[in-house]
Amino acid sequence: MKRRDFMRQAGGATAALGAGATATAGTATAQEEGGGGGQKPDFGGYTDGAEGGDYLDARGESEVTVDVGGGGGLAFLPTELWIDTGTTVVFDWSSDGHNVIFDDNPGSVSGHEPLEGEGFSFEVTFESGGIYTYYCDPHRSLGMVGAIAVGEDVPTVSTGGGGPKELHELGVAIQAHWVGAATILGIVMSVIFTFYLVKYGESAHTGTGR
Repeated sequence: MKRRDFMRQAGGATAALGAGATATAGTATAQEEGGGGGQKPDFGGYTDGAEGGDYLDARGESEVTVDVGGGGGLAFLPTELWIDTGTTVVFDWSSDGHNVIFDDNPGSVSGHEPLEGEGFSFEVTFESGGIYTYYCDPHRSLGMVGAIAVGEDVPTVSTGGGGPKELHELGVAIQAHWVGAATILGIVMSVIFTFYLVKYGESAHTGTGR
């Protein structure tokens, strides 16, 4: 192989591999900064032991229904909900003798205190972000509680699934962005070594056309 041909091919390979390494490093950095799935709102233990226990990520929906008195008559379903600001939640009674009283209420929305029965419904539009918690007064001690996270600026916890794991989560004592730098350095050193090998280590007839 002639030296000029080698340098042209090696240069193209370096550019391609360097771009790939940079993209890999960028992806790792984005994951370091909180990208990816495996997160849900942190409701501070409010719903621990609640009847039902369902969780729904309804971000992107303009309207969501919560079943009041579902799951055997003593649950809000879903029990935990994550929505965008401006979303309307329809509380729809499926059994008798329940109400909806807000406990933590950052947006000062109105619940519904009178006890109602199957077929009744009312709705709340959540315009302010935060964590909202609520309960059914007659059945709170029996686990009839619920929680709604509104917007993106809410505390979260890891669910242990979803996106790729960070390097430190895999037990590797190295920052993710060093992977790309080390890869590019390795490529450059390989090209330099190969260039000198071709220049000084090839046979006397290489590149002469013989």
